[in-house]
Amino acid sequence: MISNIAIIPSYSEHYKNKIFEKNFENDGLVPFAVLRNKLREIGIFINTIDLVKKYDEIDLLIVMRHENNINKIFNVISKNKSIKILYISTEEISAAPTQKNFLLDFGLFDRILTWRDNDVDSKLFYKYYYMTPHRSYIKNLNNKRELVCLINSYKINYYNSKDNIYDERLKVISFFEDKQCFKLYGHNWNKYSKNLKNYKGRVKNKIETFLKFDFSFIFENSNSELGGVTEKIWDSLAGGCIPIYYGAPNISKYVPNICYVDYRNFENLTLLYNYLLEMTSEEKNIRRKAIEEFLQTENYELFTSNGFYKTILFHINEMSKIAPVKKIIYKIKFKILKKLIKLNIPFWKYKRFYIKIIFSKYF
Repeated sequence: MISNIAIIPSYSEHYKNKIFEKNFENDGLVPFAVLRNKLREIGIFINTIDLVKKYDEIDLLIVMRHENNINKIFNVISKNKSIKILYISTEEISAAPTQKNFLLDFGLFDRILTWRDNDVDSKLFYKYYYMTPHRSYIKNLNNKRELVCLINSYKINYYNSKDNIYDERLKVISFFEDKQCFKLYGHNWNKYSKNLKNYKGRVKNKIETFLKFDFSFIFENSNSELGGVTEKIWDSLAGGCIPIYYGAPNISKYVPNICYVDYRNFENLTLLYNYLLEMTSEEKNIRRKAIEEFLQTENYELFTSNGFYKTILFHINEMSKIAPVKKIIYKIKFKILKKLIKLNIPFWKYKRFYIKIIFSKYF
């Protein structure tokens, strides 16, 4: 029976149970708040690892971004030889190469949750849907909208991955530079080399911003991850802002075609631009009606806080029935290093990860 769970979040600012605070930074952590509250109702308690005094009393350890937290994981194992570990992959491979299935299968995790459909084998890798707060459709009562916007932070293709589509955003921004019908929002664009005429700063509320536009460019970080539908699309849909989507190759498996414009269907941005200009009000309304209906379906609920809770609870129950994988730290270290070297994961970019594996200390 699993009743005491510890979680190692991706980032240190989420310690002290801040990962469970609905209003921490933004509402992106709402799914974890819902998870904790619902688990508590059925007698299962979960806290961040820093608040756990006795590691040997933990029944299950949930981990995210292991490359950031490998010391802490080894530390728990050293105090609790029978600990079961559930890993949640929360980053695209193009942004974090250590999320490759080959680099996750080295004897540390008892079960791994991934959105990547092609990795799912129902033995070690299991399917989950990227967790986001539930969004309800909001109507624009003024019925006045500008043409198109893009809300994204400025990022650099750090690993030069061919699947990373950060640069595609720059193509869009450049194309619309002299068009007043386009607005750009997001973090860190002040670090971009060009002075952007259409940049309007950060937004306090994405949905309120999307309510002002007919269309939005919704680009994931990668264009190759099957099932890689993250939080980006849902705010746009909730605002009745028709997404121009580019990301998960099988997006139509998860969101009906009528609810978005597929960026891949256009040979160039001029053709796409003309398509947007020529779309009639009647077609936009048909698409918005379909969006409103979709956001009330069970298929959409899989991506929401409630869907996330149901998924995690299912795996908690399943893992309570199985024996833990035997975890021998020095063997795990050797396997990780061997795989990092085999995949040419550069030391200079993952220096801290390499050093923590080799010189990790337990306390």
